[in-house]
Amino acid sequence: MIYLDNAATTQVLPSILETLKDTYTEYYANPNSIHREGQKAKNLIEKSRFSIAQILKCKADEIIFTSCATESNNLAIFGLAESYPEKNHIITTPIEHKSILAPLKHLSSKGYKVDFVKVDNNGIVDLDHLKSLINSKTLLVCIIHGNNETGVLQDINQIGKLCKEKEVILFTDAVQSFCKEDINLDFVDMFSVSGHKINAPKFIGMLYKKEDVKLKPIIMGGGQERGLRSGTQSPQLINSLYLAVEYWHNNKETLITQLKVLREHFEKRLKEKLPEIKILSENVKRLPNITNVIFPKVDSQTLVMALDTEGVAVSSGSACSSGTPTPSHVITAYGYSEKEALHSVRFSFGIFNTLDEVEVATEKIINTYKDLRSFF
Repeated sequence: MIYLDNAATTQVLPSILETLKDTYTEYYANPNSIHREGQKAKNLIEKSRFSIAQILKCKADEIIFTSCATESNNLAIFGLAESYPEKNHIITTPIEHKSILAPLKHLSSKGYKVDFVKVDNNGIVDLDHLKSLINSKTLLVCIIHGNNETGVLQDINQIGKLCKEKEVILFTDAVQSFCKEDINLDFVDMFSVSGHKINAPKFIGMLYKKEDVKLKPIIMGGGQERGLRSGTQSPQLINSLYLAVEYWHNNKETLITQLKVLREHFEKRLKEKLPEIKILSENVKRLPNITNVIFPKVDSQTLVMALDTEGVAVSSGSACSSGTPTPSHVITAYGYSEKEALHSVRFSFGIFNTLDEVEVATEKIINTYKDLRSFF
């Protein structure tokens, strides 16, 4: 199988897999126990936290370990709302991940006013519109950094400068961009991370929270993670997240170049052979590993399933609910029709993909699409 769905999840680094057996053997104790073995496990957690903080150039206390980015997003949104009850206005975009939109929808049902800032047909936030939406009741601006469906990158520094001028908190979903793009902590107050997007195991995530931002916990219990995330931590998974961050940090230039080569080769070959396709947001700054393509004559579900039988794993640009295809809210927010959105497919490359297998996959995609379009 040629796996081109790395925006969904990534293969765990072999070096991390080797480390996991040792850490599960050596650091088995509960890190909240006061005996020697418990403190040894706790020390591994704090060493990992400190090491990530050094890479990010932040304070260790500003890092909160969670189970995943969905939890981080919920903690950021609900924890903030609980901490600042005098403010009831939140600004976001229509192109956020559902783990952002669902909590905001819930707050809206409780009386919060949620405004959506406009994006253009490339998915870029309208800064003038954002500025016009901010008022004295605005608690939070919540804008995704690198889009999970199209890879489009927002100018988070400019957005952050505006928020800082207006004294409004900026939270960004950095799940896809983390380790691939720099995040200037001068302008970002909080951001979320998911380990399995950067070759760490699943069920480990992180929330960066600036020291002066107040949060209340959404999970109550033993008061772990500075009182913000109760529940017994996993030293093994937290250490794995650190190792993944360290690997990407030490090899960033090489990895980004590799991913760009794969994506650019892929897009060039597709356009040569299938001139009718549309590559979304092709001419704006994007993440190096994600491309989203509209295939005008074949719906995405059919193409994705056909490619699976050919040994190529990709993702539909639309979500499925009970087997019924639904147009991507991201693609339609860009101004595309529902029909076009139902014909979009996301291809996302990873650090273990090679140019040879991308070339093989490209040929399979071209031939499969040509075969299918003859039926439509």
